[in-house]
Amino acid sequence: MDYVSLIFALIILVIDAAFLSLSIGSLSMAPWVPSSQRSIRRGLKLADPKSGEIIYDLGCGNGTVIMNAVCNYSVKAIGIEIALPLIILCKIRYWINSKRNKLKGSACFKKANLFKEDLSKADIVYLFALPKTLENKIRPKLERELKSGTKIISNVFEIKGWEPDVVDYESGCSPVYLYIKK
Repeated sequence: MDYVSLIFALIILVIDAAFLSLSIGSLSMAPWVPSSQRSIRRGLKLADPKSGEIIYDLGCGNGTVIMNAVCNYSVKAIGIEIALPLIILCKIRYWINSKRNKLKGSACFKKANLFKEDLSKADIVYLFALPKTLENKIRPKLERELKSGTKIISNVFEIKGWEPDVVDYESGCSPVYLYIKK
């Protein structure tokens, strides 16, 4: 095998691994659809993060929620993502942002299955998931693990079985739901 064929085969292997990784993420929670900056700002404003609080973004995708949180609030933000290519992107974006901007908070990104992560230290949880996943998998996990007073931001879809504390509707945008764990 010549070098060109070997390099081509390695590129195909990397692309296949990336697609497999992204596919696993979409099957477990939702396909990767980045939240708009507007929705993220609305959600964080509803949650009103305080200095020192811990924010988890479940299925953090490209890290936009985390970047927004650490740039604008003095929080510790933790992004959980199962897709390796997205985790790599998050870490690169965070490194670039930390060099360009003075960050108010700190962040870390974990390549992990969010359903196996302990969320008990969370003060705020941000998520975007499909309704069936919210109802059947995420809601029971949040009910088991989150402490009373934890704020949950659900972008686009409500969490069936819970009554939202606030629903933010903005013309031309998807709703953002805020729940506070009782």
